[in-house]
Amino acid sequence: MPSVVPSDPGASAEVSPEPSAAISYLGKTKIVTFGATEVRATRNDLGFNIACNMINTYDRPLNFRVTVSIGNGKNWMRTTEFDFGQIEAGQTGRETVLVEAFGQDGLPDDPKVYIDSVVNY
Repeated sequence: MPSVVPSDPGASAEVSPEPSAAISYLGKTKIVTFGATEVRATRNDLGFNIACNMINTYDRPLNFRVTVSIGNGKNWMRTTEFDFGQIEAGQTGRETVLVEAFGQDGLPDDPKVYIDSVVNY
């Protein structure tokens, strides 16, 4: 855990907690938001449609790579990457992929969705 040294010896040091993902639903779509990254997972006959929206909150154009995992919390998990080309400052990049699940019985209606990493470069 990072340490914080207050500039005023009489002040108390406070460390911000690690950010956590927010989970919500829009009908049968599970939405996971972490900072400026939003991932939506919707089950279909072939697996899951995964949509990723990435907002560039920086003051210059940047590339972003987002790694997302989806699974049932037991024995099935898939990982996919979204590689956004240069997103202008203040703009949103959007990509959607189909994560197929051939021969998988018992795909979850409410999958476990994780935003594993967000990298800008």
